[in-house]
Amino acid sequence: MSKESTIRILLVDDEIINLQNVGHFLEHNGYQVTTAANGSDAINQLNHGVFDLVITDLKMGDVDGVEVLKTAKELHPQIEVIVVTGYATINSAVEAMAQGAFYYMAKPIKLQELQTLIVQATEKTMLRREISRLKQRIMAQPDVTQFIGQNPEILKLKDSIAHLAQLDCNILITGETGTGKELVARTIYELSPRSTHRFLPINCGAMNEELILNELFGHDKDAFTGAGKMRQGLLESASGGVVLLDEIGEMPLAMQVKLLRVLQEKKIIRLGGTTEIHIDIRILAATNRDLPKEIEKGLFRQDLYYRLNVVTLHIPPLRERRDDIPLLVNYFLAKYSSQDTQNHTMSSEALRCLEQYDFPGNARELENIIERSLALCGDDDIQLSHLPSELHGHGRQATSPPVEQQINTKKSLEENEREYILAVLRNAGGNKTQAAKIIGIDRVSLWRKLKRFESKGFDIS
Repeated sequence: MSKESTIRILLVDDEIINLQNVGHFLEHNGYQVTTAANGSDAINQLNHGVFDLVITDLKMGDVDGVEVLKTAKELHPQIEVIVVTGYATINSAVEAMAQGAFYYMAKPIKLQELQTLIVQATEKTMLRREISRLKQRIMAQPDVTQFIGQNPEILKLKDSIAHLAQLDCNILITGETGTGKELVARTIYELSPRSTHRFLPINCGAMNEELILNELFGHDKDAFTGAGKMRQGLLESASGGVVLLDEIGEMPLAMQVKLLRVLQEKKIIRLGGTTEIHIDIRILAATNRDLPKEIEKGLFRQDLYYRLNVVTLHIPPLRERRDDIPLLVNYFLAKYSSQDTQNHTMSSEALRCLEQYDFPGNARELENIIERSLALCGDDDIQLSHLPSELHGHGRQATSPPVEQQINTKKSLEENEREYILAVLRNAGGNKTQAAKIIGIDRVSLWRKLKRFESKGFDIS
């Protein structure tokens, strides 16, 4: 079945020859057409049927096209209406547009022009309905994570998530910054038998070795100066649930040894303590680094890698699944549109601009762009002018905020990451706090990455 065959059009004209000719043209192009020979019949059809588009003549004997337009908008606010007339005047055009007509065209109808208008109008209708549906789903299920995408690779990933969620094995989730690694982890948790217990994400790059040791394992009373009472560690507190070790590639080597023992024995000993405490947790780990290369460099333990990497789930970058960009745009529009404002859509020109862009910050960057654009557009739909100025006309060479480097698929993930981070830092005027916020990581993680770059001889000034 073609896409057009699902589109239902109400065609209204009191000139029977025109009604038949246009109706035949529309049916020939795969549309489902219902005809009405006058305004009263059209209003009756609107009261009893569901349509995606109305095409109505303006001047009719009993009930004119303006009344049909008003009724259509009252009964179905999301529907679009094209008004056609053989008596085109400025006043009638202004009145039709003021009542919410999608377009006003004069007779004789140019069929190819009408076909173009139908495509544009129905795309707008479907987009509004999709946003409304997503909004309702978000409002109805505020605690359910939704991993958005219909790209073949994403559909395979969703199948894997659904299957692996029911198992209790460790999983390594890989992907560039902003692809949604924590989202995948949270989805696995929510679909798993452990969903009634705690989901605990831990950023391994945000703490130094001493701090992460205390945070993960806790301490007994008097374990060190200031330890006035026993403190339960994060791993112990999450027993029965799922722990996500985010940015696992940033974990210090000495801490990796202790984590390996936890994975092997499912036991911990608090700092300053002697008693082994059994913990029942499922470990998920996430990284944007190439861990096999980190192993070669001596920065990551091979035995820990094998323990974590029972199964690997890789999330492709957004530039490799551009067909998901419109769906993600709809989702973010629904997410950030206020309940008490109209549903927003995006112009085809603005959407094309986004589809041509490489998104080094991936879905997180797209989300930031949509949130910013909604703040600028007010009650209007998002136009090209509402997008960050650096995107206009530059397609895949721009970012927001401006980053000169373009993702180079011949370079390693680490090289691309370094170039992106340093470019963001330059455009933030060297402000690490602002740069970290743009990238989507905390300031300590950014500091660690910059130190790693510096240790390898790269200029980070």
